[in-house]
Amino acid sequence: MEDTKKAETQAQSTNTEAKADTASTLKAKYGDVYRVGMTVPIDDEQEKDYSYYFKRPSVPSYDRYLKTAAQIGITKASKTFMLDAVVSEDKERLSHDMEENPGIAITIGNKLTEILGLTNTANLTKL
Repeated sequence: MEDTKKAETQAQSTNTEAKADTASTLKAKYGDVYRVGMTVPIDDEQEKDYSYYFKRPSVPSYDRYLKTAAQIGITKASKTFMLDAVVSEDKERLSHDMEENPGIAITIGNKLTEILGLTNTANLTKL
């Protein structure tokens, strides 16, 4: 039992180090890089983790997102927005995962829009 716990701890440590190495490599290549991850339930007993690295979305990309969302729909707009911002190393995997689970586009797209200031945390107070 103790050996199993040691092995799990060692695997988590190695995984954390690998993520840090990947993040530093991508940061050197793209500048500011964001890792967005989520867990999707497969059934009552299993889950699948998804995570991708994104560079900071550009303002023109954000403008296209808003225009596409208004004209075509949020799912298509989110897909395009994410593919504009994802690092090239994750682009193919993200495309495949969005086809398999279309909700990923909306969920992660919402997180990316928060980077540019579109969030529900604004407060309005009548004075």
